[in-house]
Amino acid sequence: MKMKTAYSVPGYNYAYERRWRNTLEFMNKQIRVPVLVTGEKTDFEPYLEKYFGVEFDYTNTDLNWSWSQCENYNTILSFQVIEHILNPLSFLEEAGENLSEDGLLYISYPTHGTKAFWSTGHFNEYDRSRFLYLIDVAGFEVVKYDVKNMWRRIKGVRSLIRNTPIGLCKHHYYCLRVK
Repeated sequence: MKMKTAYSVPGYNYAYERRWRNTLEFMNKQIRVPVLVTGEKTDFEPYLEKYFGVEFDYTNTDLNWSWSQCENYNTILSFQVIEHILNPLSFLEEAGENLSEDGLLYISYPTHGTKAFWSTGHFNEYDRSRFLYLIDVAGFEVVKYDVKNMWRRIKGVRSLIRNTPIGLCKHHYYCLRVK
C-alpha cells in the first residue's frame, strides 16, 4: 500500500511518511496474528491493517493501570505510546502477560536532543541505556533494534534547531520478546 503524500491528504505530513516507511522497514514488512495495538487508535493503524490485510485488536482502557486483554497475542504494537505512560514498568509487564509464548512486542518512542525540546505530553523520554534497563527489569530481551533520525521540514527557528544535534528528534524501534 502506498502512503499518501503530505500534500494530498490533510493531517499527513513529511514526518508521518517517514514514520510509515521506517516502521515497515523495521518490521520486515511482516506480522503475526493475532495483533494487539496499545493506545488510542490513530490514523496510522488503519494503514497498517490494510497493508498487512488483517484486523487489529485495540486496548480499550487506561494503560497506566491493568489493561490485560485476557488473550495471548503473537504481536503487540506499541508505537509512540510508552513515553506517555506514567508507569512504564507496569505497562511493559502487562504487555508481557498479553504475549503468546513466542510473541513479539514492537515498540517505538521518540527522543529529542535536549530536554528543552521534549514534548509537553511526554512523561518519560529515554536514552538507550535507560530503556534497556527498563526492558530488562520488565523481563524482555531485544530481538532487533534500530534508530532513525526524524528530520523535519524547516518552518521557523525552533524547527531549524530541531534539525541540529542540539534538538534532533530520533525514533527508536525495538522488537522485544519475553525472556
